[in-house]
Amino acid sequence: MIQLDLCLQRLPSDTRRLFLAYSGGMDSSVLLHTLTEYTSQYEIQLWHINHGLQENAVEMEQFAQQQAQQYGFSFRVDHLQMDSNAGNLEARARERRYQLFEQALHCGDVLLTAHHQNDQAETLLLNLMRGSGSAGLRAIARQRSLGSGLLFRPLLEVSRNEIERYALVHRLRWIDDLSNKSLDFDRNYLRHQVLPKILQRWPSAIQQFQRVSELQNETEQLLFDLARLDYSSSACDKPWSDKACLSVDSLNSLSGVRQKNLIRYWIKHHNLSVIGFHKLEQLVTQLESREDAAPCIQGNGFSIRRYQKYLYLLTQMPGSELACCYEMPHSGPLEIAQIGFSQTRNDVFQYLKCSDQGQSLVLRFRQDRAESEARYSHRLKRLFQKHRVPPWIRPRVPQIFLDDELVTLWLL
Repeated sequence: MIQLDLCLQRLPSDTRRLFLAYSGGMDSSVLLHTLTEYTSQYEIQLWHINHGLQENAVEMEQFAQQQAQQYGFSFRVDHLQMDSNAGNLEARARERRYQLFEQALHCGDVLLTAHHQNDQAETLLLNLMRGSGSAGLRAIARQRSLGSGLLFRPLLEVSRNEIERYALVHRLRWIDDLSNKSLDFDRNYLRHQVLPKILQRWPSAIQQFQRVSELQNETEQLLFDLARLDYSSSACDKPWSDKACLSVDSLNSLSGVRQKNLIRYWIKHHNLSVIGFHKLEQLVTQLESREDAAPCIQGNGFSIRRYQKYLYLLTQMPGSELACCYEMPHSGPLEIAQIGFSQTRNDVFQYLKCSDQGQSLVLRFRQDRAESEARYSHRLKRLFQKHRVPPWIRPRVPQIFLDDELVTLWLL
């Protein structure tokens, strides 16, 4: 009798609930069958996601529910309304699925998926065709945190042939996803057209791909450890930034590959998507530009800017309109919601450390350099430089005018 070792002893000791991501296909049906040995140790629930994309989506959902009843496991189903005409359907469906998992898992919860060795090989080849680095060539991780829980793939070292033999020996039932036959999807094309050709020539290719992924995982861990060391000596907190900045001098003391490794770590450390190869090359090249240069590299939802001798990581937020001028009222606070300003006239005079003698008190904003009047533009520039206000912050820093004379900046 064929047995599969799920290696569940690797799970954290506080694991209470196992959620099986169950499609109804052969792979997840094999994993379902093996879980019957663990009913006394864990609360087990089948979790079916109906994307509304498959031709037989309703039939697959009904089959999943029947299997849950047959095995005596609780059942959960979620429906994701996906637009089949939108681009990159595979990636978007996966992203939506894992967003749902992440939001629902709690401490002590483990999500099991039935990914196996062949899935690992397909993912490695897909990432190779996308030009991925060592992080992508790690392919699928055996386990990782997911929300407050854990994602675990117990069949990752098992081949599809072994899974199929197990299913046949145990006379299991499953239902095929008809979309798995469509060559319009890159993964299906690799599965049905490319991998069979590779295996004809190199029969052990699946196992070799697994070894490559394991080696790349070790490489990625070494790169992570090195980046963490470099980050500890290069990162620092700076005014006007809610994220750690990187010292350009520290970066320039490193080799080019270590610079790029550190910058990738810095971005990922703040839970952002790493910029592409060419943008990273561009940024590293700009590290040696003159100090007054202001390079800007755009990422996905953020930008990287240089000011003086530091790189800043700026999360992009929708800009909100500011008036050019706000007159302080004689009673009550002036509210400027866009910058969180709420101060009274008395507050501002206390900040200025001078008495209120009925002067005209106005806050102005530098919307554009051309709007700065010649008679105070030089003083304004010196104030910004004195207080090390980065250029991208300056349009939102209030300038305090007494009797139409610029006296200072509001920096609280």
